[in-house]
Amino acid sequence: MPKRKRLFSSKVKLAPVNPDFQNYTVFQSKQEADLLLIQGRKPGFIPPPLNLSHLKGKTLFQANKPLAFLPNFDLRKEGKLSPIQDQGAAGTCWAFATYGSLESYLLPQQEWNFSENNMKNLMSENCPEGYDRQPDGGGNQFISTAYLARWNGPVLEAEDPYDAFNASCSEYNPRKHIQQAVYIPDRNGALDNNNIKKALVNYGAVFTSMFYDDASYNPDNYSYYYRGTSFSNHAICLVGWDDNYDRNKFINPPAGKGAYIGRNSWGSSWGDKGYFYISYYDSRIGSNNVLFNNAEDPNNYGVVHQYDPLGWVASAGYNSPSAWFGNVFTAENKETLAAVSWYVGSPNADYQLMVYTNPQNGNPRSGVRVKNLSGVIAEPGYYTKVFKKPYTLSKDLKFSVLVRLTTPGYNYPIPLEMAIPGYSSKASSSQGQSFISRNGRNWEEPADTWDNANVCIKAFANIDE
Repeated sequence: MPKRKRLFSSKVKLAPVNPDFQNYTVFQSKQEADLLLIQGRKPGFIPPPLNLSHLKGKTLFQANKPLAFLPNFDLRKEGKLSPIQDQGAAGTCWAFATYGSLESYLLPQQEWNFSENNMKNLMSENCPEGYDRQPDGGGNQFISTAYLARWNGPVLEAEDPYDAFNASCSEYNPRKHIQQAVYIPDRNGALDNNNIKKALVNYGAVFTSMFYDDASYNPDNYSYYYRGTSFSNHAICLVGWDDNYDRNKFINPPAGKGAYIGRNSWGSSWGDKGYFYISYYDSRIGSNNVLFNNAEDPNNYGVVHQYDPLGWVASAGYNSPSAWFGNVFTAENKETLAAVSWYVGSPNADYQLMVYTNPQNGNPRSGVRVKNLSGVIAEPGYYTKVFKKPYTLSKDLKFSVLVRLTTPGYNYPIPLEMAIPGYSSKASSSQGQSFISRNGRNWEEPADTWDNANVCIKAFANIDE
C-alpha cells in the first residue's frame, strides 16, 4: 500500500491481511471469479481484508442468561423471520443476509422490508462513497455495516425496490439508525456452536458465509456439506439447528450428526421453500458471522460527524493490545454532542472515552476536557456509547474525540478506514482529521503512514434550534 512521508518513527503496524482476501485477490487477477457462477448467479461474498481469526474459540454473550440448549431450534416456528427473497442473477447475497438478520431481530414486534437495492448500489463504485465493486457484485459484512453505520439505510423496499442490475445512487431517509453490530467469532471446529446458538435464541438470525458448489448439495434432502479449503463465496443467514440431523442425508456423510438450518436468498422455489440444512462439519459454515441486533429510532440523533464512510477496513497497533486513537471534528451548527461510536476487535475490551474542545493543532489531547468516561465492551463489533448528559457545542467549535482501547489478545486495537486498491480505493483523508498514539502523548496521523487512512470514530449530535 502506498505510504506518505512519516513524521517520526513510532513502529505502528497494520494487522496481517486476511489470507482469504489475498487468495481472492489472486483469483480476481486471473479473471476467474466471474466464470464461477453459483446457481446462475455471480459469487456474492468477497472475503474482507480485515483478519479476525484471533477471535476463534472466544466465548461471547456471557451476560445473557445461561441456556440449556434444546436439541433443535427453528426461528421459522418463532415468528422471527421475514419472507424469503430472491437476489436474482446478481452477487448480492451479502445484502440479503444483512437484512435477513436485522429484520429477524425486529420481529415479531416490528415487521419491516428493507431495501437491498439501496445498499448494493450506494456501496458500489458507481456512487461517490462506494467500494470497488459493481452494483450487482459481491460484498461482505463490513461493507454492509459501513452502509448502516453512516446512516444511508436501512430504507424501505417500497422506496427503492430490488432490481439486480439497477445502478442508481439515489438516497432516501433511513427508517432506523443502526448503532451496533456484533462480530461473532468464526467457529473453531464442528462442535463450536454455542456462540451462534446463543445469538439465535436471544436475538434472531445470524449473517454467515459459506462456500457453495452444486456438487456438495443434496436436493432430495435439502442438505449441504462441503469439506474443501476454498474461501467463502456466498452469504446466508443461520436460523436454527438440529443436533440430531442424520449424517447420511448428505451426499458425502460427514464425521458426525448435526446441522444448522440455513436461510438462502434464491427464492422460495429453491431448497425447502428457501431453507436448507448445513452440516456442523462443513469446513466453511459459521465464518464471517455478524449479528445485527440494534435498530434505533432515526430521530435519536440528527448529525453524524465521521471520516470513515467505508467503515472498518484495517486495524493497526504498537505491538500491544492498548493504543490511543481519535478524530478532530468541527461543529457546523450549535449542537449537543450525545454519543460516540467505534469498532472493537476483541471481547472484554477496556476503553476510556474523552472529548476535548479547542484542541491544539497536532495534539488532539489538549484544550479543555469536557467528557471522560470508561468501561468494558463485552463483544467484538461496532458500538455506540451514549453520554448521560449531552454536551453543548457552539457553532464552528473544534473538538476532539479520543479513545484509549485495550483489546485483550489482539495487538491491533486501532480501527482504520484506508485505501486498498481494488477494494476501498475511494477512501480519502485530509490533514488534521485523525490521530493515533502509543501512549496518549506523542501523536501521529495515520494518513502519513498509509494511503488515505482515517480512524473509525463517529460522533453523534443533535442540532440546537
